Amino acid sequence: MLARALGYAAANRRRFIDDVVRFAAIPSVSADPGHRADVHRAATWLVRRLRRAGLSGVRAVRTGGHPLVVARADAGRHRPTVLVYGHYDVQPPGPLVEWHSPPFTPTLTGDLLYGRGVSDDKGQLLTHVAAVESWLRTAGRPPVNVRYVFDGEEEIGSRSSMPFLDRMNADLVVISDTEMAAPDVPSLTISLRGNVKLTAVAQGRATDLHAGRFGGAVPQAALELSRLLASLSDHPMLRPARDFASGPALTVTSLRAGSGAGAIPARACATLDIRIGPDQRPEQIERFVRRFFRERTCSDVRVGLRRNGSAAGFSSQTDGWAVAAAARACRRGFGHSPVLVRSGGSIPVAGRFAARGIPVLLLGFGLPDSRMHAPDERLSLHAFTRGVDTATALLHELSQP
Repeated sequence: MLARALGYAAANRRRFIDDVVRFAAIPSVSADPGHRADVHRAATWLVRRLRRAGLSGVRAVRTGGHPLVVARADAGRHRPTVLVYGHYDVQPPGPLVEWHSPPFTPTLTGDLLYGRGVSDDKGQLLTHVAAVESWLRTAGRPPVNVRYVFDGEEEIGSRSSMPFLDRMNADLVVISDTEMAAPDVPSLTISLRGNVKLTAVAQGRATDLHAGRFGGAVPQAALELSRLLASLSDHPMLRPARDFASGPALTVTSLRAGSGAGAIPARACATLDIRIGPDQRPEQIERFVRRFFRERTCSDVRVGLRRNGSAAGFSSQTDGWAVAAAARACRRGFGHSPVLVRSGGSIPVAGRFAARGIPVLLLGFGLPDSRMHAPDERLSLHAFTRGVDTATALLHELSQP
């Protein structure tokens, strides 16, 4: 039956790639309210695609934010249950001038498909949809029970999705939202960093002031915030270790003040993305940062902090039935056993499932230089088709004793 499923996947590769192109053309940017309708349009597209694959129970689940898309395929009550998690929302494209092709017009150059979301995470998500379709259209059912949940706001912390996700149970969670060690070498990611995302707003005087009349005479919110951020980045608590995948790191992802019109800005604002090691707790880091600003801000400037989201880190075992099954599946799909890697990225739900005692398998098909979150994000079609084969074989291998 595995051979038949793999044969179906091979016969339909062109169509599966076309699905990635169509899906990635929808600008489902969850962080931008102006794209709210596009996020819902992507959810609708995904619902139709899952139904076309033959899955049951397909629906969009309302949340307080963007919808989740869920589906299922049953093998029998005595078979293991595997939960496949992915996300269909994407990061903003950033400066369009830095893209060599429009971010939401997926463009093929050689083996590489360029476009926002092709790798993170629409292409990787669709490897699992193609895999289960290959089983349903040949054997009529998968070798294991599979539950699919696709998130519409992973890129903004999955805040509205978490109550639903926290109620889901399975024998194993599979996530493909990571990168491979090399273009032909699959990887199992065994640890992720957590994160704390904050916005800092510094307020000086009530209004902007003329730089000529007041320069040097009044406190500057922008200078004070810059001083605090530079000092914070050098604090031992947040100083990166040599091994970035396990060390903490402060990143200022945006910094804004004034308009450059010869005035002292009354306000300055910075967005902070603090990555933390698997052994650090988000609430401890947030308390530290709040105390740091409270104790070190000069009396003439007020600095407020707003939490935008947080997630715990994740680490997993390097052996067990799921890892062994994934290794066998990778050998079928890529011809190689996977290497074990640690990632500096964060996937909020991974730590949540692991904290409940549910094993998490991070099996990614992105290129090492996939440029996730950056201009010219790309997906290797070779890696995608090998990923489909691997995901197809994984369902079989997870059913083996």
